[in-house]
Amino acid sequence: MQILISELAKQETDLIQPNQSYPVWSPYDAVEAADTMLRVLQDTQNQDHA
Repeated sequence: MQILISELAKQETDLIQPNQSYPVWSPYDAVEAADTMLRVLQDTQNQDHA
């Protein structure tokens, strides 16, 4: 069991390499996602009142 845990931990640490840059998603400037969520919310509220 310890060998499996060690192998999994090693695989996870191999995912991120030093001296590399990686993109990070941020909710800022996610205007399309916000519009979609607002539209879905409004649709569900309209269905509740119908």
